Amino acid sequence: MADELYSTLRPFDALSPRGLAGKREYVLELEKKGDQPAVLLLVECLADESGYLRDLAAAALVRLAAPAAPILPLLASGLWYTRSSAVRTLGRLAAREAAVPLAGLLADANHAVRLDAIEAMAAIARAGSDVHVARALFARSDAERAWAVRDLRARDAEVATRLESLFRDRDLMSAAEHELLAPAKPRPRTGDDGVAWDLLTGASETSVTNNS
Repeated sequence: MADELYSTLRPFDALSPRGLAGKREYVLELEKKGDQPAVLLLVECLADESGYLRDLAAAALVRLAAPAAPILPLLASGLWYTRSSAVRTLGRLAAREAAVPLAGLLADANHAVRLDAIEAMAAIARAGSDVHVARALFARSDAERAWAVRDLRARDAEVATRLESLFRDRDLMSAAEHELLAPAKPRPRTGDDGVAWDLLTGASETSVTNNS
C-alpha cells in the first residue's frame, strides 16, 4: 500500500478527501521512505491549506533532519501560512543557512510571520549558529535590527545579549562569508564575549610559525 500511495498519488490530489487519518497515513508513509522524493513531497505539504497536514509534515521533516534547501523557496510564497510553516520548520531544523532569508522576513507584511521569523532565528542561535544570526540581523536596517533584538530579549534574554555583543565586533560583522572559519579545535580562540571564532587575516598559522 505504501508503494502504491507513494508512486501514484500527488499530495494535493488525494489528501483533502482522505480526512485526518489519511493525511497522517500519507505523511507517515513518506517519512518511512525518507528519500529525496519523499522529502520534496513533505515540503509540498507545508503549502497545503490544512494546518493539520502542515504540522504533520513539519514534524516529519524535523525527524528526518531534512535539508533546508527545498524549504527555503517557500519563504517567498504569497500565502502567509505557507511562509509561516516554512519559517517554523527551518527554526526547528536549526538551519543556519536560513538566517539571512529569515532576517528578510522581519519586514514581512504579516505580523505572525515576523514573530515566527524571530523565534526561528532564536532557535538557530541557541543551536550554536549565533554568528550567522548576528550577521544576518546586522545586515538589516537599524529599525528592523532593534525590533528583532527587543523581541528576542523578551523570548530569550541570553540570546539577545549574545547577539548584541557580536554586533560590536565590526570585523566579524563585515567579513566576507569565505573569510569565516569554523571554531578552531581543540582549543578555540575565545574572545571576551565568550564567542569562539576565527577570521582569516591573510597569513596562515603555518606561515606565521615559519617566519617567527
